[in-house]
Amino acid sequence: MQATVALDVAMPRSRLPACLWLCLAASAVAPAAHALPQPPAAHAGEAAPEASPPADREAFARIRGSIEAEVASGRLAGVGIALVKDGRVAWEAGFGHADRAAGRHATAHTPFSIASTTKPITTTALMTLVAAGRLRLDAPANDLLGDARIVDARGPAQAVTLRRLATHTSGLPTFFAMYPEGGTARQPGMDALIRDYGRLVAPVGERYEYSNLAYGILAHVVARASGQEYGRYLREHVFDPLGMHDSFFDTEPGRRDRMAVRYGDDGQPLPFYLTATPGSGEVYASAHDLARFALLHLGRAPRDAARILDDARLDELHRPAVAMAPTQWYAMGWQVLRAPGRAEALYHGGGQSGVDTEFVLVPSAGAAVVVLGNQRDREFLAALRDRLLAVAVPGWQGLPPPPAPSLEPLRPLHDYVGIWRGTLLAQGREVATVLRVAHDGAATLALGEAPARPVADFGLIDGLLSGETEGRVGSPDTEREHVGQLSLNLKRRGERLDGEIIAWRKASWNMTILPYRVDLRREPAGVSSR
Repeated sequence: MQATVALDVAMPRSRLPACLWLCLAASAVAPAAHALPQPPAAHAGEAAPEASPPADREAFARIRGSIEAEVASGRLAGVGIALVKDGRVAWEAGFGHADRAAGRHATAHTPFSIASTTKPITTTALMTLVAAGRLRLDAPANDLLGDARIVDARGPAQAVTLRRLATHTSGLPTFFAMYPEGGTARQPGMDALIRDYGRLVAPVGERYEYSNLAYGILAHVVARASGQEYGRYLREHVFDPLGMHDSFFDTEPGRRDRMAVRYGDDGQPLPFYLTATPGSGEVYASAHDLARFALLHLGRAPRDAARILDDARLDELHRPAVAMAPTQWYAMGWQVLRAPGRAEALYHGGGQSGVDTEFVLVPSAGAAVVVLGNQRDREFLAALRDRLLAVAVPGWQGLPPPPAPSLEPLRPLHDYVGIWRGTLLAQGREVATVLRVAHDGAATLALGEAPARPVADFGLIDGLLSGETEGRVGSPDTEREHVGQLSLNLKRRGERLDGEIIAWRKASWNMTILPYRVDLRREPAGVSSR
């Protein structure tokens, strides 16, 4: 499932029911008209493009003008950018506001929330412990989690390794939940999260499924193996050695007054919030700092930065592990573009409420681009990413869009027709579940004692049974969040269906995706029951 189309608009799709994909992929509401302070020009301390060739300076001037116009329109509050060309920072700057109310301008050194662009930072931290001999990528994750256990239908899932978690092939589902400051709910600990959601929805290695939960677990492993709180480990072993002095993790609340305020699609400031899986998306970093991080991964770390990983370890992080599309792969914390006639690219964007980031490396050209926004503006920021990279990479054609799902009819239909009965596991509570598939391919779903509801967009996506309906799961999280939209993501295995039913909500101010394991068996023909 690609929960990150809403949360991480640059992320690749796994298997996702068509309606949910389309709903999440669509932009929310158009920004409402609102009074704005006069947008400031770029920060005076930016890396001066005057040192660049005349053609580059002309391109930078055009790009500057378009950014300033976008900020003035109200569609974008602020943005930090950095461009690496030929192994050096050619331009870095900030535009607009980090905080409109305070009149604080965005600069190249403003820390922005970077959402899932955190993931390559998490795998970099993980690899420093591997390089030190303190972790093995192919070690079972359960051996490193204390009392918590990732489980499948038979018990502890010992085949789930750190490598499987890092490549989204562990069988864990995706997951996203927000905890706004001042709200009634508090960010759960990882032990509780693993207990409630650490249940495989597919066999290990069967398929790619993007999982924020997996990255939350990886960060938890780093903390346990190092004996340090995760944010402190990042500070001492990644940020400080690389000279990333603007960057911090969510456990440094004293630095929040420097970060860019997140704004909703209507231009209003969002309350500060945490997420359920900090290791998947709670680093705050500046464009300047991410350019330095990019230089490490390009094999061109700045002279004043420590070489925290050697080439062999970097290559292992960048090596494609699982295909997402014919030219798109996932490595460890990186997406990889490999297409005939094109330069290979490493990338990982990020997006959630009030966050839109682009981060792309082109190793053969010694090039990278960083674009950080504190308001979602997908189309403009993606185009900005490609305009900047075109300055550094001759013939740059842009990143391909995420592969779109294709909903296919049930074939053969008789493999699915019937009454499928079993349970949905909702945070320790078993909910009776009945899926009825008629001879015309129509379906209904009943949860608990509630009446059956029709399932829309019912069919197959990449061989998985997909559909959209509504219902009450009754778990503590769905009840608290009032989430009732449901998506099916099930695999037929003979007379069994297993996988997940995902309860979700998407709005510019709050996004929630809660996956629940489902196991169903088809009743023998001729049996009549509810």
